[in-house]
Amino acid sequence: MALEFNLQFFSQERTEPATPRKRRKEREEGRVAKSQDLGAAVVILTGLFGLLVFGRFMYSYMRDFLVEMIAFMGGSTLREAGWFGVLSRESIPASILPWIPLGLMVAIGGLIVTVAQVGIELSTKPLIPKMDRFNPVSGLKKVISLRSLVELVKGLLKASLFAAVIYFALQKDTPELVAAIRYPLEIGVSQLFSKLLSLSFRLAFLLLVIAVFDYGYLKWEFERSIKMSKQELKEEYKQMEGDPQIKSKIRQKQRELARSRMMSSVPKADVVITNPTHLAVALEYNREIMEAPVLVAKGSDFLARKIRELAEEHGVPVVENKPLARAIYESMEIGEEIPEHLYKAMAEVLAFIYKLKGAKNRGASPPRTSVSSTEGPPQAPIFM
Repeated sequence: MALEFNLQFFSQERTEPATPRKRRKEREEGRVAKSQDLGAAVVILTGLFGLLVFGRFMYSYMRDFLVEMIAFMGGSTLREAGWFGVLSRESIPASILPWIPLGLMVAIGGLIVTVAQVGIELSTKPLIPKMDRFNPVSGLKKVISLRSLVELVKGLLKASLFAAVIYFALQKDTPELVAAIRYPLEIGVSQLFSKLLSLSFRLAFLLLVIAVFDYGYLKWEFERSIKMSKQELKEEYKQMEGDPQIKSKIRQKQRELARSRMMSSVPKADVVITNPTHLAVALEYNREIMEAPVLVAKGSDFLARKIRELAEEHGVPVVENKPLARAIYESMEIGEEIPEHLYKAMAEVLAFIYKLKGAKNRGASPPRTSVSSTEGPPQAPIFM
């Protein structure tokens, strides 16, 4: 006989995707796939769009503020007491207010890109100091790793691409920037701002493209790093569901206790109906509190023999009725009343038991202990 084994189960090779529990633990530890470049690119682009939207407002506000400050510096307020309070009241709101809309846009953009990458997870575990962070061997492993090589290549690529974009932009726009010096201040500043904004957008979009690829790589690397071996999956299953061997023993103990409780009810039964050797069912019937006989014990083979022996030991009548025993065994559970379609057959058995008890009380020889479902019974009990 040939036996097949999956050798991966005995190895520690991580080939299985991480379970939700493993992912949740990694998030709690602060280990997630997050690209810093993607966040920076989105924040820069959001800020640039904010300048497009609020640029004129900010320019006019700051221009008026600058004019007021120049007038203030040339005025007589500086020679009066309390000049610093006047300067503070006028300068602080005027220098902060123009930046509030832009700051809100940038903050919202940064929040959105962070949530999109890692979701919302509040955890203090990343703030807890760990000794392995101060381990020089662990630090050396981080320096000499695939991630550090990727970061080096990415840094060189970004520097090269940015330098190329800036070089070609300056080569193209330098004549216009030099000519802007001869324009009026407002027109020259506007043209300079337009060129710088255009160059900034190109650099930001280039950073965004690089960041998207970087995030893809980080996601792939993160998924690879949290993969689990088959043994780890087994251990996690044990932790979540319990050791199968222990659970099996618990279920076995529960079955033994249930069987013990069931067997303790046999002496109180009014009759035990048998198959005669393979099945045995014990029923109790109290007219005052029960509408119909109740099944208190049942079993097959070994358990059926134990039920018969216990019944004989305590003087409980044992009756052979194959069809009725099988019907009760297969269709009823412990504690259930017999169904209505078995009333007639059960009445025959109980009538026979009452006849048997009456014969014993009179000192006569008891009738046989076998009842057929087709045998004409004496007056049958009525189940309500």
